[in-house]
Amino acid sequence: MSDGRGRVVSAAAGVAVLAIGVVLGSGPLRAALLGETGDRIDRLESEVATQQQRADDAEARATTAAAYVDTTAPTLLANLLPGFSVLVVAAPGAPDAAVTAVGERLPLAGATEAGPVSPGKVWTDSSQSEFRQAFSEQVASTLVGVDTADPTIVLAHAFVQGATGAAPTGTDHKAVAAAGDDRGAVVWELLTQAGLAQGEPAARADAIVLVAGDADATTALVDAFAAYDAPVTVVGKPGAITAETRRDDVATVASSDWTLGSVTAVAAVSESLTGTLPHYRDGEVPGFLGVSGTAPGTDG
Repeated sequence: MSDGRGRVVSAAAGVAVLAIGVVLGSGPLRAALLGETGDRIDRLESEVATQQQRADDAEARATTAAAYVDTTAPTLLANLLPGFSVLVVAAPGAPDAAVTAVGERLPLAGATEAGPVSPGKVWTDSSQSEFRQAFSEQVASTLVGVDTADPTIVLAHAFVQGATGAAPTGTDHKAVAAAGDDRGAVVWELLTQAGLAQGEPAARADAIVLVAGDADATTALVDAFAAYDAPVTVVGKPGAITAETRRDDVATVASSDWTLGSVTAVAAVSESLTGTLPHYRDGEVPGFLGVSGTAPGTDG
């Protein structure tokens, strides 16, 4: 019997607490107890609601802009890269969505997409460091224009030369000729067999799109590709395109939405082929595409 009365008392106390909360939540009693604090709470709640509405509106505008760019991409990109061969390179850990999106946009600009190519699993396997060291010593003699014994640098240049058949800018033409026309194919075959490369190399590469992934691997590849004639555009998630990545000798595109980012990437490649190396941040589209409501990229 006492247990029943206890439950009734507890229930009544709970109802009383709820009632007090309701009374305090509004009306004269709330104002009397909270005073100016209540007014501040009201203002803060109003400001939060306003900011939330602004965020919702901005997201809606971004969604609309992305849909517009996606629909009009064939027109926006038409003839930006007529007849150019663009090699897509995926660094270890690069987002597949970015690699796929950029590859699908390039033909819209009239380009021939080469690749994608990427380093193999052995490239970042910590247990294979001794193997990479030994392999770099073996492959170094087949490269041209590379004067270092650093295994990371040697492997990165081997990757570039295997994927493109090119030689570093300024390399003596006699040295290139002496290395033979099949030098790139031989290097790529060696890398592939060693688990350090995968994909189909390019017969030629007029420009490079490098999709960022693992920070160290991306840095090594950017350093190497930037030493060759084909201009490089590095694309990736905002966190992958750092201040260090936005260097003077490459273009960059940061994006969290590859519907929009892939269009910006292709446009940036076309700019790079004219000698301009822009840096576009998340959500930015090149002004020359004529898409209103988007910010222009910034050079440097």
